[in-house]
Amino acid sequence: MEFLLLMIVIILGILFYFFKDKISIFLQQEEKTLPFKRKDFLLNTPERKFFESLQQITPAEYVVFPQIVLSNVVKTSSSRKKFWTYQNKINRKTIDFVIFERQYLKPIVAIEYDGKTHNRSDRQKRDAFVNRVLESAGIKSLHIKHQKNINFEEVKNKITELLVPTKNH
Repeated sequence: MEFLLLMIVIILGILFYFFKDKISIFLQQEEKTLPFKRKDFLLNTPERKFFESLQQITPAEYVVFPQIVLSNVVKTSSSRKKFWTYQNKINRKTIDFVIFERQYLKPIVAIEYDGKTHNRSDRQKRDAFVNRVLESAGIKSLHIKHQKNINFEEVKNKITELLVPTKNH
């Protein structure tokens, strides 16, 4: 009886080894509806209004993109041994807005539009880390506090100061 059971397990193992791709495809086909839905909006209303105003005050040789993943504008330059340690720290962090040089889409200024969540200690630690990452990569950063009546002339002046030529890293 034990021998028969052992033979069945071995045969099933061999069959699984040779047909695992077909079994995998079969199992994936059973789950036809995945639990994902399109978001209605990329930005909430205050972020969208800020973005629209930001686009208007940004000089023509630059372009603004919202919701940029940090690892899309900085790269890990550590040894292979520590690559994933550092890469994982930036993979899931997003920056509210990034201003790029239009010609080559070189990231120049990262802008965080700070709402109420930025007052939490965990968020402040995250912001401090992101600021350090950006600084080490040669990307300037700017934090704009969310408020009803943002002085966009002041924001424009701050951005203009930050848009001076940068060194490549």
